[in-house]
Amino acid sequence: MANPKVSDATSVLLSELGNIGPILGPIMLAISLFLMFKGHEKLQLVAGITGAGIGFVLTPLAYTQMAEYGFEIRQLYIMLLLIIACGGIMSATIQMSIRIMAGFVIYISFAGLFEFLQSKGFEVVESELIQGTMAIVAFFSVRWMRNILPIFVSALLGSLGVMGGMLLLNGSPLTLMTTSNNSTLMMIFVLFTISFLYQYKEIKHKKKKKNADPKMPEMQQVGTRGQVKTRTRRGGDLPDLRDFS
Repeated sequence: MANPKVSDATSVLLSELGNIGPILGPIMLAISLFLMFKGHEKLQLVAGITGAGIGFVLTPLAYTQMAEYGFEIRQLYIMLLLIIACGGIMSATIQMSIRIMAGFVIYISFAGLFEFLQSKGFEVVESELIQGTMAIVAFFSVRWMRNILPIFVSALLGSLGVMGGMLLLNGSPLTLMTTSNNSTLMMIFVLFTISFLYQYKEIKHKKKKKNADPKMPEMQQVGTRGQVKTRTRRGGDLPDLRDFS
């Protein structure tokens, strides 16, 4: 295919993924379920999968650019290379990945919103008011996103992955996961809400438990035979004057 468009390349890639659905579906479903309920505990895994998602998004563009220069390589191979490269980089650079993940999530969210508005007849590109409003919201969203990033990203990736895995297992095309498909969007939104609320409550429960049972510092005491022993300080112990020196 000479000089293909990015949209056409995306359709071809989704079709190729559908062909390996019986193999890819269960793997995607298992990883996505873990992300939905335990993703906030594994930030490095979330960063790696986010990198893999970036690699997947970049695949049609990379394929198109390579085709323009005469390189005919199957998209699945390009996708695997980009997924491994982007996922590895994101996992190895956690602090930088947090900023990238926040920007990536905001980009995906606004791209989906733009497509949804345009499908409803709104001319987003030509409206300076909408563009300015989106720019301001995006700026503050990225700053706010960093605080809830592990929950938000794992819930988003998990819900998208579960939906994609279910489609692959059912033999349905992945092209159903578009903003024009209201039923798919509703399912993803429900899965995302369940995941987000569950993980948010889990984090609050762990913080509450940690604050209710704080670890007492250790102290030294002299035993009956003159040995110096170390034990955990209890609530009724006298204060160690060395703490105030």
